[in-house]
Amino acid sequence: MTLRGNYKLFYLVEFLTGILLIILFNLFGDIGLVGIIFFFIALVLIQKKEPDEREILLSYKIGSFEAPIIGAAMALIYFYFPVINWFYALLSISLLSRGVIGFLVFKYN
Repeated sequence: MTLRGNYKLFYLVEFLTGILLIILFNLFGDIGLVGIIFFFIALVLIQKKEPDEREILLSYKIGSFEAPIIGAAMALIYFYFPVINWFYALLSISLLSRGVIGFLVFKYN
C-alpha cells in the first residue's frame, strides 16, 4: 500500500481527527487544538504534489457536498446550542463531514 496519493486513507485520518478534536476540546479546552497536528501530518505525508484531473474534480465534488452540511450544522448550533464554541464546532464538524464524504467519494468513484 502506497502512502502518497492514498486519498481514502487521508479522508479516514481527517474523520478520525475530527473525533479526536471533539474529545480533546471537551477534556482540555483550548489545549485540545493540539490534536489537529494529526491532520497536518497526514496532509504532508499523503497528499501528492501534483494531483491529476480526477483527484481535483473529486475534491471539488467533496467541497460541494460538504458546504451544506457545515452550514446546516452551524445553524443548528447557533439556534439550539448557543453555548458551544463556534470555532471548535466548525473545526470538528468540517473534519468529520469532509472525512466521511471524502472517503465515500474516493471509494465509489
